[in-house]
Amino acid sequence: MALSRVVLTNFRNIAHADVELDGVVHLFCGANGSGKTSLLEAVHTLGSGRSFRSRQSQSLIRYGEESLAVFGRLRSGVALGVEKLRDGKGRIRINQLPASSSSELAACLPLQVINSDSFSALDGGPGVRRQLLDWTVFHVEHSFSAQWKVYQSALKQRNALLRRGKIDSNLLAPWEQQLLSAGEVVHRGRYEVFQRLKVLFRARLDELPRDVFGDLDVQYRSGWKRELSLADALQSSRSGDCDQGFTRVGPHRADLRFTINGQPAEAVLSRGQQKMAVCALRTAMAATVGATERPLFLVDDLPAELDEANQALFARWVRDTASQVLVTGIDPKTTQRAWSALDGAWGDPQMFHVEHGRIECIGQGVDQGD
Repeated sequence: MALSRVVLTNFRNIAHADVELDGVVHLFCGANGSGKTSLLEAVHTLGSGRSFRSRQSQSLIRYGEESLAVFGRLRSGVALGVEKLRDGKGRIRINQLPASSSSELAACLPLQVINSDSFSALDGGPGVRRQLLDWTVFHVEHSFSAQWKVYQSALKQRNALLRRGKIDSNLLAPWEQQLLSAGEVVHRGRYEVFQRLKVLFRARLDELPRDVFGDLDVQYRSGWKRELSLADALQSSRSGDCDQGFTRVGPHRADLRFTINGQPAEAVLSRGQQKMAVCALRTAMAATVGATERPLFLVDDLPAELDEANQALFARWVRDTASQVLVTGIDPKTTQRAWSALDGAWGDPQMFHVEHGRIECIGQGVDQGD
């Protein structure tokens, strides 16, 4: 889904900005601290209810102000709005009507972020990789979100009982039944979507040097021993769970494992190679959900993360999977090079200059000559 307009009020150092978005590639250039990344944060807040840099909404509100607001209009005509107050409260609206949760925003505006933090997928914890898989499943399997919430609620109740110590198994039974019914749906959704994701990921790796990426493999781990059913795994783990005071098996322990010849991929790949692997993964995620809705990509200072050849390859991957892309950079010529090389509307980027929290459209592209 693409945006046609974004309006910001009191978001970090941006007092007010009203940005019209024409075309599909939008480049925001300016010095460090000018407000470029703040714009991407605001769009992320519009599509998820939170920034990709901080979960503390108070830090997003401009100094001296009591609230922030972000409004966006999709090209489909849908209007989104997010307001956050310094006391922690806030409102979400879709087409002027209150929304019950940020997941409703995510359903309207699927987002993918590429920044320095995005490359932790390989060397980060299981929770990071699980969130990546779940983002993909959420946008493909519409029942996933509700079942995952049921599972998490039952897990919380079971863990509360386990912390009491030795308890009657009959007390655990109702929550375990919910864990099993919801957990099986969650696992099945993840497994089926992962099979599609893996094929698309592999296709992108095949465009990278085979001597480096040819043996890179990714496997889905369910969160319990593969030879057991979830019911058997819960039962065999119950005694140990009581001793430890928490549930040690289940979909909440799922993970994606990246390996090269049996070794962790992050131990074999250089930092730059890891970045390209993650770019391949994230664009494969976008391709997996593309049948239902192409996501919008937010790309923060790509030249600082990838060399020119890899920037060009990544830009082609984004062109094939995204509805729209917002890119930040310091130097306009360097920032636009990979995108201007694309064909059609993708090769005609809309340029913006950002300075001291002010955002000004300066036209379509800049002269590439010296």
